[in-house]
Amino acid sequence: MNTSRSEPVESLRSLIRSDLNELAKLKGTSTRSPLWWGDVLTLPGAWSAMLWRLGTWLNGRGVKVLSRLCYFANIVLFGAELHPGAEVGAGITTPHPVGLDISSEVQFGERCRVMGKVSVGGSGHPDKPGHPKIGDDVWLFDSAQVFGPVTIGDRSIIGARVTVTADIPPDSFVTMDAKMRIRTLAEVGLETHGGSLPPSKIAQLSGH
Repeated sequence: MNTSRSEPVESLRSLIRSDLNELAKLKGTSTRSPLWWGDVLTLPGAWSAMLWRLGTWLNGRGVKVLSRLCYFANIVLFGAELHPGAEVGAGITTPHPVGLDISSEVQFGERCRVMGKVSVGGSGHPDKPGHPKIGDDVWLFDSAQVFGPVTIGDRSIIGARVTVTADIPPDSFVTMDAKMRIRTLAEVGLETHGGSLPPSKIAQLSGH
């Protein structure tokens, strides 16, 4: 049996399954329930992420026209500009897709959480070309912005309305008071968050 075509399709299915599993975890839905698919698929963020995933998958295989149709559909349906030229690791979640703006060439690691109105892209500065690289298990909270050739280290948390234009070390907790403040996850008791945060902390970091 020739599997040259079925293997890439299975790879796409695996990625989508990973994305939906992580969204279920974020929303507190048990994947042990036979109805968990129905619960997760009623969330706009599930469909927005699937469109983005399909778009990046098609773009990576040179099917540019169809990948752009996925990009266009995300804009029309969810007001989310999720460029198919981005590199997106397994387990991406976009629970609140409205207002998201992710540019081409941005790289996401695995199990990243991207909350509402987040912007990630180039700096627009001719002396600072390039796009961000986001590590594994990173949270980007509401209205966070990441610009330019910067790296956000694994497991770091970027709070609401924080603008990042320089590298952030792994295991960092970044908030915005009068100015940007960087602490370690250990300092705020989140050194073992493993991609999950308590609802109270999510609300706080989202600015709610």
